[in-house]
Amino acid sequence: MERRYRFALVVAVSLAGCGVTAGSDTLDPADSPTEGDGGQDSTCDSTSDSDGDCLADGIEGCAQVPPPDGDRDGIPDFRDPDSDGDGIGDTLEAGDCAAPRDTDGDGAPDYADPDSDGDGVGDGSEDRNGDGRVGQCTLRCATASQCPEGATCWLEPGAGVGLCIDAECLDGETNPRAPDTDGDGIPDGDETTAICNPRGEQDPTGLKPLKFADSTGGAFPESNWRLGLEQSAIEGRPTIVAPRRFDGVHTFDMAGGAQQVAGFLASRAAASATAVDELGDVVTRLQAVSALGQVTVRSSGNNTTTLDGFETVIGARLVVETRAFMTVTELRELVVPVLLGRPAAQVEFAPPSWAAPVDTSFVLGLQAIRRDEAGQTLFVGGVARTRDTDDVGRLTGFVLDDMSNGTGVTVSGNGVVVECESLAPERGGIADIIWVVDESGSVRDDRDRIAGSAAVFFDKAIAAGLDFRVAVTDMNRDGPGGQPGIFASRNSGGTGDRWLGPLERLEFEESIRDPSGPDSSEAAREHGLTQARAAIERHLPRGADPQMIREGAKLVVIFVSDEKPDELEDAGVLGEGNREPNATERTSIATLVEPYLELLRRENATAYLIAEPLPFSVFTCSEGSEHGYGYYHLVNETGGQVGSICQDDLSATMDALIDDIIGTSSDTVLSHVPISASVSVAKDSAELVRSRVFGFDYRAIANSIVFAGVRFIPNEPADIIVAYRRWVDQVVVD
Repeated sequence: MERRYRFALVVAVSLAGCGVTAGSDTLDPADSPTEGDGGQDSTCDSTSDSDGDCLADGIEGCAQVPPPDGDRDGIPDFRDPDSDGDGIGDTLEAGDCAAPRDTDGDGAPDYADPDSDGDGVGDGSEDRNGDGRVGQCTLRCATASQCPEGATCWLEPGAGVGLCIDAECLDGETNPRAPDTDGDGIPDGDETTAICNPRGEQDPTGLKPLKFADSTGGAFPESNWRLGLEQSAIEGRPTIVAPRRFDGVHTFDMAGGAQQVAGFLASRAAASATAVDELGDVVTRLQAVSALGQVTVRSSGNNTTTLDGFETVIGARLVVETRAFMTVTELRELVVPVLLGRPAAQVEFAPPSWAAPVDTSFVLGLQAIRRDEAGQTLFVGGVARTRDTDDVGRLTGFVLDDMSNGTGVTVSGNGVVVECESLAPERGGIADIIWVVDESGSVRDDRDRIAGSAAVFFDKAIAAGLDFRVAVTDMNRDGPGGQPGIFASRNSGGTGDRWLGPLERLEFEESIRDPSGPDSSEAAREHGLTQARAAIERHLPRGADPQMIREGAKLVVIFVSDEKPDELEDAGVLGEGNREPNATERTSIATLVEPYLELLRRENATAYLIAEPLPFSVFTCSEGSEHGYGYYHLVNETGGQVGSICQDDLSATMDALIDDIIGTSSDTVLSHVPISASVSVAKDSAELVRSRVFGFDYRAIANSIVFAGVRFIPNEPADIIVAYRRWVDQVVVD
């Protein structure tokens, strides 16, 4: 996938010891107050300013016995530039240095009061970056009429000029000197931004805590990783017999009754050129494990770039059937050695500390990371029972996502910071989706299975508030009725083709079953690339015309075929039959599909595929089938996914495709990549739960927040706050 990057580096300074920042004025024992007359500090000079905060030592109580130490850090206030330890310097909080302000009138001046306005929210939680400013609000005002629509004018008591305040400029912060920052009648402690505050007695729904594991200092320091984990994760440290360079393994289990996922990280020297190939090799090796039955690619995952700049495949889903009943931890003990390229006897696991139920059908969620320069490959993911993963009432699917979506892993030593983003989406996403479907007889049963799973696709899109349209065309090079790119949903005679809306699922099912529509077609040919291009170009330029692709809509093309595109055979690139291309042929395939890829890129389109899945095998799921080379290239280069056409039930694949489409269509896109297990979301002052029924979820491929069952009013921006922890060093996609 062709992308441009810029490198964003943020330096995080952590608090050490008793809340003293490195480099601050700590008291040396030799400088400690000496007990003289009545215990008064004999060094007190009431006119001096020992800590350089503009407040005279006398004002800060150097003459008191003992001198005040508001944050109890062992440093008296007159020598502490942040007396109340809230992360905001005394200079910023004092106001008038000669007569420090006391916003809430409680007798404690603001510089010594960790909650200056008495609203129950600590100053450090309101001014999170400690810069003494109210978010990024800088527009001055005397009355609200001088502010943009929807903003209020905050005037400090006794001041004639104040600041215009609205959600956009607040940037997730509130005002430590105003108990109701935005003047909406909702106290700051009850505002949406409360989810950004540290979780505690005052705010039990605050920022979700995490814990971290790092390869440094462990048994495998060369494996170079750091993990962000939920606090309840049960960690394990398996051993590897005679470890080689880059070898490493770590386990982390979520054992709660609604979760029950066995997580893992496995590192080794690279064995293949790309993350896609590494993942394909894993599937092949798993299929050779005697204790395992069928291994099916439910969804291939997305080929993209990690937050720290490495090629990766995220979110792959394999369905693993076992020959005997076993638990998720027992299956992990079979999977991890395969990932490490080791015999099972060379990887030793401690007995699990929790009891998991047994089953014979499991979902393996997997991320593959290829660190090209180092020559290293890492796999991160988890194992869960299929029934638990597919149960929308459980947390299992979310946990599996968090373990395999690439957000929870980075290089060793990467720091962590907190973000609180304010967003104002006016709607759900917009998507126009074109299905290019093989109309040959060999795919008839596959088309029936897709039509039978259409309800999954439509229902999830509707619940997410996605404004979507779908259309179906065939793979006839000349188009149905000699009209290239025309949709199956049209009047007899080939005129007036149209898109289908959310309420036209039955018409969509009919189109899938008969992609050529009212006119006959040449079913023996599969020119999917040509017909996809024709379908796009026929419905351009974008605009208000209902037949055209809409302005601002995410364009999606989904190919369905049991063969490779005939364009490859016509050009002599890859001959008839199920063949695996060699290196030269792969280059020729990439060259041949480049014009089609360029069109997809120009329209910011993503390609998906339901076909024979990789890795290549001489055995296919039906006689005469071929692997979809050519299509695979489009999918990988545009960040889409491949689902296996071999499945008896395509519901899970349809679910995975629409999940991706919802994410890439969302306009609630974050500024940084979060550790997804830490994400909290609130809308219009109400915290949302993570749910696929009523709440929010995170989509890693688009770095976006999506909603299910949450109502948005058109043209009325919602107040969305997203709080999360993230890795400091990130590669940011432009």
